[in-house]
Amino acid sequence: MRSGVMEVIVAYFSQHPALFAVAVVLSLAVLAFVLMFVLKKVVQVVLVAAAFVVLYAAYLSFTGAGVSPLFGQLWQHFTTALHFISAMFGH
Repeated sequence: MRSGVMEVIVAYFSQHPALFAVAVVLSLAVLAFVLMFVLKKVVQVVLVAAAFVVLYAAYLSFTGAGVSPLFGQLWQHFTTALHFISAMFGH
């Protein structure tokens, strides 16, 4: 009976625990770098969005125009999401 690739890998690592520990540490390091990269991009997108909101507010202030009802709805969704997230973490 032929064993699969995963079974061979598991058997190899079970016979070499030091190598398995090194592989786990390297996997965690790669995961940390990927998470940092993703979070960095998310922060950049949030900052750009905040800059657009500030520019829009400046435009509204300069022209004296009223705020679109869409922003009121977006603010309501945003505060609902913040309450949901804070409830998840028990605050």
